[in-house]
Amino acid sequence: MAQASLKGIRSLLLAVVLSFAGALPAAAQITIPLPGSGGGIQIGPQQRDQPRYQDQNPTYGAGVSIRVLGAAYGNNCAGNVSTNVTGDLARQCQGRDYCVYQVDSRQIGDPRPGCPKEYHARYMCRDGGNERRASASAEASGQSIVLDCRRQ
Repeated sequence: MAQASLKGIRSLLLAVVLSFAGALPAAAQITIPLPGSGGGIQIGPQQRDQPRYQDQNPTYGAGVSIRVLGAAYGNNCAGNVSTNVTGDLARQCQGRDYCVYQVDSRQIGDPRPGCPKEYHARYMCRDGGNERRASASAEASGQSIVLDCRRQ
């Protein structure tokens, strides 16, 4: 009789714990022991995949967006070298309405080692505005530029 009563209490306790855990999804994970097995059942909140990094370039949905026209890194340095880095800027900022772009020579390459390079970007806002420019002075690597098409 005592054993039947103990099973009833365990069942009731299990029902209470399960309903409590369902009502509070942020509750910590708990373990419910299984009689006679030495093991238990673990229940708790579901883990959702978290992004690896915080996107510092949100889209504000203002109806305008950045259209990258061109970008150059190191035009100020003498020599016949390719300084076109438009592709990297476009990958990170095209289609957004606000973008903070960090110039990184490890990402875009160093067209002229030893020369402190400037960075120049040209872009338009798709709302039909004029061409805009953003730049970073030498040495530009490690600096950030801002492309902004939010309506003022």
